Amino acid sequence: MLAISVLTTLFQDFAARLCSTEFLHDARHSDHPTAFTRCRKLPLPTLVAIMLTGMSIQAELDTFFAHLRQQAQLVHEVSEQALSQARAKLPLTAIPRLKDWLIARAEQDRFVPRWRGLRLVAADASTLRFGLCASHLKRAAPAD
Repeated sequence: MLAISVLTTLFQDFAARLCSTEFLHDARHSDHPTAFTRCRKLPLPTLVAIMLTGMSIQAELDTFFAHLRQQAQLVHEVSEQALSQARAKLPLTAIPRLKDWLIARAEQDRFVPRWRGLRLVAADASTLRFGLCASHLKRAAPAD
């Protein structure tokens, strides 16, 4: 029962981190200094939640927003184009920094398993390639 309350606290802290001004400053791309300042349909915490769940197609977006509103009927809140535009305003370092914060926070409560003092990490050999276009070359990931 203690682990459940500690885990609940961890998730509450994570939600607070997503809504914090510190994360807002970390997650704002230098090319877009005013990004995520206005109250829009796709605020920063919602964008990050969508990205962490790996959603991309319209039906999944509609289902996600229906769950947010606790409705059974699909909600067409944002388009794939809006998601793509908002995602372009995030620097490549925003999600890794959030991941590092979450791991450090989970380690405080001993949620990160260790083997002989080392953190175990699993990975596969998939190659991830990003589509490049001229407008994204400045902030595009390297080919490998």
